[in-house]
Amino acid sequence: MTKLTAHPNRHSLIVFLALTCLFSWALWTPWRQLQASAAVPPAAPAAADSGTIAYVKGSTNNIHLISPDGAGDRVLWTHPELFMGPAYELAWRPDGRELAFTSGHEQACSWYDSDIYVIGYNGAGYRRITNSPACAELAGLPKGSVTVNVNNYTSSLIWVYVQGAPGVESVLGGFFGTVTIDDVADFGPGVYQASIGIGGLDRITSYPPYADVQPGQTVAGGNLTVMQYSGFRGFGAGKVSWKADGSALAYNLRTGSAIKQISTHPSYGAVGLDLPVVERASPGLIAWGPTHATKDQYLYLSGMHVLKDNVGGIYLNTVGDTSGGTHLVLIPDYSGQIANDIEWLPDGSGFLFTLQFTQFPPDAPGMYSDVFEYDLASHAITRLTFLRDDSDAGGAQGLSVSPDGQQIVFERAFSDPLNPSPSLWIMNRDGTNMHKLADDAGRPAWGRTPALLTPRAHLPLVAR
Repeated sequence: MTKLTAHPNRHSLIVFLALTCLFSWALWTPWRQLQASAAVPPAAPAAADSGTIAYVKGSTNNIHLISPDGAGDRVLWTHPELFMGPAYELAWRPDGRELAFTSGHEQACSWYDSDIYVIGYNGAGYRRITNSPACAELAGLPKGSVTVNVNNYTSSLIWVYVQGAPGVESVLGGFFGTVTIDDVADFGPGVYQASIGIGGLDRITSYPPYADVQPGQTVAGGNLTVMQYSGFRGFGAGKVSWKADGSALAYNLRTGSAIKQISTHPSYGAVGLDLPVVERASPGLIAWGPTHATKDQYLYLSGMHVLKDNVGGIYLNTVGDTSGGTHLVLIPDYSGQIANDIEWLPDGSGFLFTLQFTQFPPDAPGMYSDVFEYDLASHAITRLTFLRDDSDAGGAQGLSVSPDGQQIVFERAFSDPLNPSPSLWIMNRDGTNMHKLADDAGRPAWGRTPALLTPRAHLPLVAR
């Protein structure tokens, strides 16, 4: 047992990034303390509500919906750029009316390489949350031009992007000078739009002053210095989670540098505000509390840090608590253990997580990825599965809990990145009745069946 304590160059950039992704498949914002906010708890699910499961189709990156019994498999959202980054994470709004997801399909016109998007349960209402608006909406905004000072100390071609631009400008290796980017959308008076460099899968942040775009004018927009190893890989949104009242989303930067909260209807260019974590944390996952009582609490995962012992593991914190919260599950340094997902139980009594680890004799030896349950009242950890990474359908990765808290859907995949073969499985919360739901499927999110909105009655006017 393991020990747990677009500019004219936009299309060429798409081709370039697509080729890069094929061979490598795989912020600047000042910290501000957030205040706790009031929330209205969602209604309890109906007894007969089995809910709907959303998942990512591995071969197409499309988002599908399916019933828990395997019926009604259908496409909700079609990925427009197959090789521009998959849909990473899915999360239903607590009432089941909208699905949030992270994807890299618009990285050619974003400060991030993956952003958060929201779409309705019926396929309507698509919008971008981080670095909004979506690419197609930029055309309707006033335009200006931005100059960026670029010092490229490398021999590599890079791309320069400014928030609000429809695409990028290419810069050759060894270039020192000013780049002008035209047709940059103005996000409004006093809104500063940052520039960034793109080199393969890496993003290089620039230095202020950033651009306050003025319609019909050219303004200065920052300084970009490109050196070897100066970029960040995974500079974008990762796991996403809804606040209990549906008013905000939280997500982690895939660089492991921050977790953030952002409104579901943010201002243009917003990426959200930092949520506090423990000192030296390397936050990698986040999950908002699911109930009225836990509305301002969040679970988060931290990786290890070379300057602080045993900072890795799962924490529980409250909005505004700068201590970073309570360390609930310790993942020891250099243990090789990796937590792949965390999800609250719907009643807030505890949470589930998946953990990859090596098991040694006298237990059956091997590399495992299993589902565990943590009870907040007793602090007990229960192992629910015994799944080897290298046999059968592989180990457990992403997971989600049914609206009534009685079942779990989770992704199984082999640890070999060249042969992941993802599939979805369902089991009871005690680990019994495990069975396959779908092949070529991963990153599940189990949500409620949305209640039908009551149409408003239109009464005829009665003459007096």
